[in-house]
Amino acid sequence: MARETVKTYDDLLDSVRAFNKMLEHGRRLREQIRSFQTWYYVPELDAVGPGRFIRFKGMTGLEYIREHSELGRAAEPVLNKWFSQLEENSAEAIFVKQKVDRLLGLYGKTSNSGSRFYAPRGWGLTGQTETFQPSTIQSENESESVSAQVEVFWQAFLGLSSEDQRALTHRIINRDTLTLDKK
Repeated sequence: MARETVKTYDDLLDSVRAFNKMLEHGRRLREQIRSFQTWYYVPELDAVGPGRFIRFKGMTGLEYIREHSELGRAAEPVLNKWFSQLEENSAEAIFVKQKVDRLLGLYGKTSNSGSRFYAPRGWGLTGQTETFQPSTIQSENESESVSAQVEVFWQAFLGLSSEDQRALTHRIINRDTLTLDKK
């Protein structure tokens, strides 16, 4: 069965949304996520999706599970009109890899060692609005062993506006402001 590929960027956004939503409820799809090797970052959604899934219009998790061996592997020809591969170990690639690892980490998985990361053509951390910039980028050599509470806090922190991130950072550095003022 020939599947229809995404034709517009809006189709692609719908596909990324669908993939992320289906992961929440699709145990069998979650079992496949480590096999995905090409990951695409969509700043409009601040989300990632694997090329083998998001290149198809209207794909469901169950359809992917049933048909994945017949779908072929080459996502790039479909998606390269909007995306380009990020340079390995660049700040952008590390940022997107961290997005992928956070998503997969929710299900006890990590990204495949051969994974490649893509972002929209012209996208980069420099010159982007601050909402898409991480406040820090964790290097590959940094320890990945953090408690679940630290990871939840970090995820929440990254979701704050840059102004709120600065205010919270200031409060943490100046610990005396962490106590509630009694009036």
